[in-house]
Amino acid sequence: MSRKYLIVTAANEKIEKFLISHWLTSLRENVALNNTEILVVDYGLSLEAKDLLRAKEVSIWLARRKDGLINNLRFLEVRDFLLNSSGNYEQVLICDSGDLIIQSDISHLFNFCQDKVRAVRERVSPNMDLLIKPGDTTLNLTEVKTILRGKPLINVGFMLFPVHLFIDLVTEMESVTLNLYRWGLETVLLNYILHRKGLLCELDIGYNFIPVTAGERYWIRDSKFFYRDGKLIPVVHNAGGSKLLRPIINFGYGKGYNKPRRLLIFLLRLFYQILSFLRKKVEKVK
Repeated sequence: MSRKYLIVTAANEKIEKFLISHWLTSLRENVALNNTEILVVDYGLSLEAKDLLRAKEVSIWLARRKDGLINNLRFLEVRDFLLNSSGNYEQVLICDSGDLIIQSDISHLFNFCQDKVRAVRERVSPNMDLLIKPGDTTLNLTEVKTILRGKPLINVGFMLFPVHLFIDLVTEMESVTLNLYRWGLETVLLNYILHRKGLLCELDIGYNFIPVTAGERYWIRDSKFFYRDGKLIPVVHNAGGSKLLRPIINFGYGKGYNKPRRLLIFLLRLFYQILSFLRKKVEKVK
């Protein structure tokens, strides 16, 4: 029986131009999509964008859940899609699409470490303690912080799952969640569960390369991102939470894009490193 893979993202009208012109174009030009379906969870796409996506053979799933942040709700929507789908999917890749481009083929990752979750652990890691508060979940926060203490953050912007495991993990996340409006909650919960259960199969940093937290030197030539040794970086993620904190100006796929904000990158790395140092000092005192 042929394998069926799913690549899925969530989007609204705010990011639809980047989704189509950069994320989808980079995906289609660089990735072998045999036996692979592309799905966009629709959180308010324009009619024009939906027509363009369908013309490019992209499936659309209209989001049912509105009470919460898209970052948190998207996992529930993908779980619901998989439970309601007649497709015989074996593996699912869920990734960001408003600030991420794919520069080379990543299809082999579907066949790598198939029984675990595949994702990147950041080299320069922000403190996860700051992302969760009392009242966000039913979990014991002391236990959560103990499990996560000293562990690099697993970035949830590009993750591959066996479908059955994805459904189980998201159902567990939903069962303990009280506040779907908390920014970063999905990151904390996935990090906590994956570390507690030992379910992570770590990917090379290049499969979710964030200039601020990758901890690797890189350079840009003809708008493409390369390691210092000249190898092309497979997946580049211009993460930042807000436009002011994103490390790359005019980010995109194709000529004429991508200018690094080197001072911002340096300052953010320094900030994260200082926070990590101070946290370790506090933990020693305790």
